[in-house]
Amino acid sequence: MKNLFTAFLFLMAAVAMGQTTSVAPRAEFTIDLSESSLHLMPGESKTVTVLLNRSKSFATSTVDFGFSSVLPQGITVTFEPGTESINSRLATITAATTSAAGTYSVVLNATIRYKTKGAILKLQVGDEKVAIK
Repeated sequence: MKNLFTAFLFLMAAVAMGQTTSVAPRAEFTIDLSESSLHLMPGESKTVTVLLNRSKSFATSTVDFGFSSVLPQGITVTFEPGTESINSRLATITAATTSAAGTYSVVLNATIRYKTKGAILKLQVGDEKVAIK
């Protein structure tokens, strides 16, 4: 009886080991910004950090950073150079001295393996700082 019970326990353990619960994979990657809004005076520049959160399968892939919105006249966005596999990059947003005052939305993005994801940066240019919604 003892041998039968031991055999039963081994069988149950083998069945339990063979069954695995599948966990849904995390998203390929997400993108966040260190600031959700910026206020710039004409002629001023400020930086925003673009942060990536990657799944394991995207951890070593190279990244191309950019923007996917039409920039207002006089506004430029530049990124630190390079496309190596990193998890953050500084974006410098500059308003020329001739930039028109106003509130704009700029989509900063990252592309990994032909997949592009972005985050919206609310940008206010001008003398008066107004709450950006």
